[in-house]
Amino acid sequence: KVTVSVLYWFDATMRKDECEFSSFIIHPGTGRRYVPFAFLSTKPVLPFARPKCMALYLRKKNPRTVPWTRTFRRLHKKTSAETTARRRVHKSSRVARAIVGAELSYIQEVRAKHAPKVDRSAKGKAVRAEMAERKAAKK
Repeated sequence: KVTVSVLYWFDATMRKDECEFSSFIIHPGTGRRYVPFAFLSTKPVLPFARPKCMALYLRKKNPRTVPWTRTFRRLHKKTSAETTARRRVHKSSRVARAIVGAELSYIQEVRAKHAPKVDRSAKGKAVRAEMAERKAAKK
C-alpha cells in the first residue's frame, strides 16, 4: 500500500508586495520585478503590479497625476474608507461677569431694558398662516 501525502508548498500568509508605481497589492505569482541598471538605493528590486505600471514608471510619470493610482486617490480624497472622524468642537459658553465700577446685577438690568423682546409664538403663528395661504393659492 502506498500513501500519498499532499504537500502545500505555499503558506496561507504569503508575503504580498506593494506596486512601486500604483501602490496596489501584488499577490504571489503575479506582477513583475524590475532591477534598474546602476540603481543607488536601499531598494534595488522594484515590484510592479502590471506592465502598464512599469511602463509609466519608466516614462518617469508621477503617480500623483495618474487618476487610477492609490496615491492620486489618497491625495484627492476619493476613498471613503480612509476618512477619519472629525473631532467635535466644544462650543464655548459665555459667562456673565462684573466689570470694575458695575456690578453683575446692574449689567443684567441694563441688558434686559435694551434687548428687544421677540414674541416667538406670534412669529410662528404668522409663518404658519403664510404657509397655509400659499397652499391655498396653489390649489
